[in-house]
Amino acid sequence: MKIRCILIDDEPFALNILEDDLLDFANVEILEKFNSPLDVPDFLQKNEVDLIFSDIQMPEMLGTQFIKNLEKPPLVIFTTAFHQYALEGFELNAVDYLMKPIRKERLATALKKVEDQLTLREKLNEENEENYILINVEYQKVKLLFNEIIYIEGLKDYVKIYLTDRVHPLMTRSNLRGMETKLPEKYFTRIHNSYIINKQKITGFHQSKVSLSTVELPVGKKYVASIKTLAE
Repeated sequence: MKIRCILIDDEPFALNILEDDLLDFANVEILEKFNSPLDVPDFLQKNEVDLIFSDIQMPEMLGTQFIKNLEKPPLVIFTTAFHQYALEGFELNAVDYLMKPIRKERLATALKKVEDQLTLREKLNEENEENYILINVEYQKVKLLFNEIIYIEGLKDYVKIYLTDRVHPLMTRSNLRGMETKLPEKYFTRIHNSYIINKQKITGFHQSKVSLSTVELPVGKKYVASIKTLAE
């Protein structure tokens, strides 16, 4: 997991020292450095940031006030030479509060806390995301879990959905393009003008064919490169 972070400090020397220390951590990606918090909101709107390293005592705005002003702030680690801001920093749910000069072992501990929080957040998001699709079958709504679907075959205005626990596929009025928009790319991919497959069901790849348990499906020429990437 890469921790995408930005650094804020009005002292260029302090910024450079922190950057040098962070370069020793392979799981950290420094997106940008800022000398003023006033330049940061626009960057946050345009980029995905996991973590902010922020100094507190800066001439234009306190780092703590800057974080308070953010509607949905990323995780924060405050860096400062002043003890008196520690309580306020933790009241803002800062991951950690590092005193300058920052010791490498304290930095490593703080980054481990960040990694743990990001891992937990990712797990909760996965648990809360929808894992099914609703389709119409013979005038009723049927709920299909993503992990039940092996592949989908397009037949003009209808599709056949092949499932792990059914001998015969379900048929619903739709087309592959319509189904493709309803299925998450995380689990499903188009391999042919007539087929969408569940990536998790791939058991093998041979030339221009994909094996899914007991069935082998053709791969269209324009999809070969992407399927080879999945099979690697």
